[in-house]
Amino acid sequence: MRIPKLFRKMLQRQALSNWQGGVCWSDEGIALASVQGMHEEEGTPRIRTCLWTPWEGPAGNAPLLHTLASSHGLLKTPFNFCLDMDSYDLFPNEAADVGKEELASAMKWIVRDRLSFSVDEAVVDCFFIPDPIRLQQQRRVYVVATRKSVIQEHLNLLRPARLRLQAIEVTELALNNIMAYLPESQEGVALLYYPPGKEAGCLMVARDGHLYFTRRMRTVGTEPTLFGADPLDALADEVQRALDFVTATFTQAPVTALYLLAPTESDPVLREPLARRLNVRLKRLRMENFLDSNLAMEDADFLRCLPALGEALRPVEVID
Repeated sequence: MRIPKLFRKMLQRQALSNWQGGVCWSDEGIALASVQGMHEEEGTPRIRTCLWTPWEGPAGNAPLLHTLASSHGLLKTPFNFCLDMDSYDLFPNEAADVGKEELASAMKWIVRDRLSFSVDEAVVDCFFIPDPIRLQQQRRVYVVATRKSVIQEHLNLLRPARLRLQAIEVTELALNNIMAYLPESQEGVALLYYPPGKEAGCLMVARDGHLYFTRRMRTVGTEPTLFGADPLDALADEVQRALDFVTATFTQAPVTALYLLAPTESDPVLREPLARRLNVRLKRLRMENFLDSNLAMEDADFLRCLPALGEALRPVEVID
């Protein structure tokens, strides 16, 4: 998401760079990633850094963040930060009939009754949903809302760490940046993402870098049955309905692959049953399959680093 005007003046304007970094954190640890080649017209960006380090929460850890960036030569690299999924609301809504510059401010008051906190405490941004096959009179957007205090807490860590912060975005947009580099991106690709230790994941469907659909998905535990009913049936039905909706509404062609990203303890419970139930090919995500990299990472650490890697792959823009 774009930095709200309230905070943009705190950030230094950056010139374009061939390097770009991403960072995210939770109470369990911090992930840092950087790529090279974001401004090259041809070729795939190369991953230069991708690491996860445990900590006991972000409070007071600006020196650690500074040390990590410094030790990998990234203090002069433009960075983007990814918000944790638990720290914001995200939902679709009809767009206000105003100009692009006034859209976020207008949407803040339109959706005030849907927020989980006071509108006076809200920072709101939004991004357009691609036009459907049958054009509607009113465009639709995804609305992102978080508390001002959440943004301020992150800036209180990022500023003393002396990172060159460009943007603050949400997990769904970070993952969409990754999906744009997957082999099936041009035809349409889906991703089912369950971050470690979270109560919910998200399902996303994108094509050629455009995010058509996203929805939070309930977590399915390692137990295969619940009260005599198989929760995977309900999950598979929800996923298939979403894929069919995107096909009918936007693309007219079915999604060609679904990437499942889940913690190691949940992956085997989900993968084979979903592969049997869904009308789409289920795939694993490996860094070397879609980006230029010679890094070796454990699957668990790679999963934790995905939002940071997605932010390192954020399409480059000039900050006004």
